[in-house]
Amino acid sequence: MKKIRVNVTVDEKLLKQAKKKLDLFGGKLSTLFNAYLTDFVKSMDDRVGGKHSEVLDEIKELRKRVERLERK
Repeated sequence: MKKIRVNVTVDEKLLKQAKKKLDLFGGKLSTLFNAYLTDFVKSMDDRVGGKHSEVLDEIKELRKRVERLERK
């Protein structure tokens, strides 16, 4: 899996609290953020439906077709 570095602005007090809790079991912030992002993506897929990615792919394909038509 390819990793990417991001800059995130968070509440200082909340970050300190999270680090204290993570230190209890040797966890890392990156693991926490990845777990949250994974949960967020899954919950959005569940809400929108499993076909969310298929709909996005179809929209991309339709945009490509429109671009080709506009070039003519």
